[in-house]
Amino acid sequence: MCLTLANATTVLDHPTAPPNHGGYTRTTHHIGHLTPGDLWWPVEEERPRTVTAVHRHHDEITLADQRGAVFAYPIAAVICTAVRDPLPVVECRHGGVRQ
Repeated sequence: MCLTLANATTVLDHPTAPPNHGGYTRTTHHIGHLTPGDLWWPVEEERPRTVTAVHRHHDEITLADQRGAVFAYPIAAVICTAVRDPLPVVECRHGGVRQ
């Protein structure tokens, strides 16, 4: 399963992103919904990090980020996450559509 606005525990806000940084909506999700490629906030003051690995143990879930840092959470945790904005659909010069 991956993060969506529909499976969020809470939809918080949509911060204004600098150009070329892609937008996202700040949310919270049950930790069991995270998969590699999803975004979450292990450190609140920073930008969200990308999940690169998820390991499930009997009473905790560990998430690794793109920097190689590992964070452990209780299996029932609800954590700060982000859902990326969909990519815009752009019409190509030759009439095709790309995303």
